[in-house]
Amino acid sequence: MAKTTTRSKPATKKKTEGTGPATPDGAAGVRMISLDQLEPSPLNVRKVAASASDDAELLASIRETGIKQNLVVHALSETRFAVDAGGRRLKALKQLAQDGVIPVDHPVPCLVEDERNAVLTSATENLQRAAMHPADQFEAFEAMIGEGRSEDEIALKFGVSVDLVRRRLKLARVAPEIIEQFRAGDLTLECVMAFTLTDDHDRQLAVWNAVKGGYHIHPQSIKRQLTETAHSANSALGRFVGIEAYEVAGGILLRDLFDDRASAHMENPELLERLAIEKLQAAAKPFEAAWKWVEVHLSVDYGAFRSFGRVYPQDIDPDPDLLAEEERLIAREEELAAQNDGEDWTDAETEEYYAIEPRLREIEALQRERQPYADEDRAIAGVVLTIGHDGALRVEKGLVRPEDIPAAPEPGETTADADGAPSPARPQVTPPTSSTPVPNSDPAATLRKADGISASLADDLRATRQHILRAHLAADFEVAFDAMLYALCEQALGRSYNNEALDISVRPFQAQNREVLHTDTVAQKMLEALKQDLATDWMKLEKPEDFQAMSALPIADKQALFAWATGLAVKPQLSSDNRPSAIIEEIGARLDVDVAACWRPTAQNYWGRVNKSHAVATARKLIGDDYAEDRNRERKGDLAAAMERAFAETAGETEGFDAATVAKTTRWLPDGMVFVGATEADARRTGDAPEAEEGDVPAADALAEAESDEPSSLPAFLSGDAA
Repeated sequence: MAKTTTRSKPATKKKTEGTGPATPDGAAGVRMISLDQLEPSPLNVRKVAASASDDAELLASIRETGIKQNLVVHALSETRFAVDAGGRRLKALKQLAQDGVIPVDHPVPCLVEDERNAVLTSATENLQRAAMHPADQFEAFEAMIGEGRSEDEIALKFGVSVDLVRRRLKLARVAPEIIEQFRAGDLTLECVMAFTLTDDHDRQLAVWNAVKGGYHIHPQSIKRQLTETAHSANSALGRFVGIEAYEVAGGILLRDLFDDRASAHMENPELLERLAIEKLQAAAKPFEAAWKWVEVHLSVDYGAFRSFGRVYPQDIDPDPDLLAEEERLIAREEELAAQNDGEDWTDAETEEYYAIEPRLREIEALQRERQPYADEDRAIAGVVLTIGHDGALRVEKGLVRPEDIPAAPEPGETTADADGAPSPARPQVTPPTSSTPVPNSDPAATLRKADGISASLADDLRATRQHILRAHLAADFEVAFDAMLYALCEQALGRSYNNEALDISVRPFQAQNREVLHTDTVAQKMLEALKQDLATDWMKLEKPEDFQAMSALPIADKQALFAWATGLAVKPQLSSDNRPSAIIEEIGARLDVDVAACWRPTAQNYWGRVNKSHAVATARKLIGDDYAEDRNRERKGDLAAAMERAFAETAGETEGFDAATVAKTTRWLPDGMVFVGATEADARRTGDAPEAEEGDVPAADALAEAESDEPSSLPAFLSGDAA
C-alpha cells in the first residue's frame, strides 16, 4: 500500500496522475489524489463524531508520521472525489493544510471504488476495524521510551497529554504475566489499573495468585490486598504527617492512575509512625516546663481519658475582639438562615454561610486556650497529645493520674501552717469516671522500629545496659545503699509508683539471651571478680546460726554483700524508653557508668539485626559519604562485619581512620544506651566539681577495683566509729 509523509513531498501545482474518474467497469486502484480534490462523502456511515481527544491524537500522529492507511473514495467528477472511508483522516489533513503544515494540494493515497460500493465499503471499514488493544498500546509507549524518546515527544506525536503518557507507561510496567491475562480476557482494564499501585512485580503476582480463583475479580479487592500494610493518605495518620513530609523523608507512596489524595497510600508504616511521633514530640515541647508530665500517643480512644482525674482552667473574661466577632457571626448566620432556607442564596452567600460554623469553633478554641491553669493544678496534672479523627493535633490538658490525686482532708484538718498562715489551696480534682487505662503506646519503640530495631533487639540492648549498670552498682555500697533505701521508703511510706527503680523483692533479672549477651564482657568479668570475694561462708550454716554469723561480719563484708544484692534488683531499661525511670538514669549517672567502654556494637549483637539503611546512615554521619556509599553497595552480612570493625575499640589500627573519626566511632552507642549527665549528677550531690570517691568504680578500672580489698565509704550512722 502506498504511503506518504508530510515531510517527503514538496508543494506542487501539478495535479497528480490519479485525478481522472474511476474506471467504467468499477475496477479499483490506489492513486495519489490532491488534497484539495477531496471532500467528505454523504454516504459515510459514521454519523457520531469521534471525541475531541481522539481527533487530537490522530492529528498529532499524521503531523509527525504522515498517512499510514489510504482513504477510500468514489469519483464525483473528473476532479472531485468523495471520501467514503477515512473521513477523520481527511479532516486532520485539511486542518494541517489550514495551519500551513502541508500544502493544500498535498498528495493523498486513495483507493478509488465504484459509487455503488461506497456504503458497503464505509460500513465494512468501520465495523471491522479493531481498536488497538490497550496492552499493545502500553507496550508501544514503553518501547518508544526504550528507543530514547521522551514522554513529551510521545505525547506530541500522539496528541495526548504528558500525564496520559505517564499513566499508560505505568500500566505497561505491570508484570508481564498479568498483562498476558489481560490479553486473554481474564482481567479487565480496571483490574490492570489497580495493579499499578505498586511496581513490585513479585507483589503484583502474589496478589494475582490470591484473587484469580475468585468468581469475580474486582479492582477494589486487588487494591485492598496491595495496600493491606499501608496507610491511606486520607487517614488521620496520613493527613497529620502529610504527603510532602512523608516523601521528603524517603517514604514510598502508592498511587493509582488518578493520583488523587484519597487513592494514595503510604507504604512505609514504620516511617509514617516515626514522623508522626516526632511531630507530636515537637508539639509537646512547649508543655513540658509547665506541667508535671506530658505524653504523646498516636491514637487514644476518647473513653480512656475518663480514667484520669481532671483539673480545669480558671475562668477569665473572654477576649473582647473575639467575643465581638463571635456575636457578629452568629447574627449573620441567623440572618442568612432566615432567607428561605438558603434557596435564594448567591454563590458568595452560600460560601459565607458554610464558613461561619468552622470559624465559630476556632473562636471557641481560642477563648478556651486563653484560660490559665493554676500553678498548683499543673503541679499534679499532665497533658496528652494525640491525633484527632480528622488528622489534626489534639491536646488534652489537666489530666491527673489516680496516684497523683491528693488525699481528701482528714476531719478537723487545719488549712493553716505552723505560723497561722493559710496553706496553699488544695487542687480541686474531678475524680475519674472509668477504670479503662490509656493505651500504653511506646513512641520510642515506634522510632526504633523505623531503623529496624526489633522488640527483641531492644530487649537485648536493655539487658546489656542493665548488666553493665548492675556491675557498677554491685561495686559501690554508697550508691547501692541510697538506691535500696529509696526503694524501701517508696514502698513503706506509700509513695510506690509503677516505675520504681528497684524491685525490693529482689527477683534477679535474667536476660533471655544471657549466655550470648554476657559471655566474656567487661561487666561479666567485674561481677565474677566481685562475687569471688564475697563473704558467703555463713550461708552454709543452719538458721538462725547463719543470721548470727552474717551479723558478725566486718562492715566491709556487709557493704559488699549489700551492693551485690542491690545490683541484682536493677531493672532493665533504655533511657529512650517510654516513661523511663528517672531514678535508674540518676543511679547510672552518679556511678559514672561508661557503657561504651563496656560494650561495642558487633555484627552479632547489633549491625546484623538492624536495617541496612540505618547502618549506612550512621556510617555517613560519623565516618563520611564515601565510606557510607561503599558500605551501601555491600551485602548485609559484609556490611555488618565492616561496621563491627569500624566501631570497635581497635578501629584506629584496623581501619585507617583519622583520630577525629576514631574518637566518634569508638564511643558511639545506639540511642538510649548512654547514661547521660554523670558529671552533673556528682556536682548536684557534692555541690562542687566531682572528685573520685572511695568505692566508686569507673569502667576503665572496674576489674581492678572489684578485686581490691579496700572497703567502700560508709555513711556515718552505719560506720563502726559512730557514737
